[in-house]
Amino acid sequence: MRLKISLLKEPKHQELVSCVGWTTAEELYSCSDDHQIVKWNLLTSETTQIVKLPDDIYPIDFHWFPKSLGVKKQTQAESFVLTSSDDFSNVISFR
Repeated sequence: MRLKISLLKEPKHQELVSCVGWTTAEELYSCSDDHQIVKWNLLTSETTQIVKLPDDIYPIDFHWFPKSLGVKKQTQAESFVLTSSDDFSNVISFR
């Protein structure tokens, strides 16, 4: 097994990245102390800023809830729970 590392010429986060979450093998999301949630496409190296959080929110962790549950493919919003250092929790839905 080999670990492939690639560095971007320009960083997407300006502060410490506190958590990452994979949604698929090709896609992950990262949260940082710069109050951004960024979506990464690992195949194309494309990044997209998804959310700019308020300045008083410092993310600690988040958990993804899948789009489909069980054997049936149900259409629903992709959701996750974000926790922060001030004990404030958000549930954000992507449609």
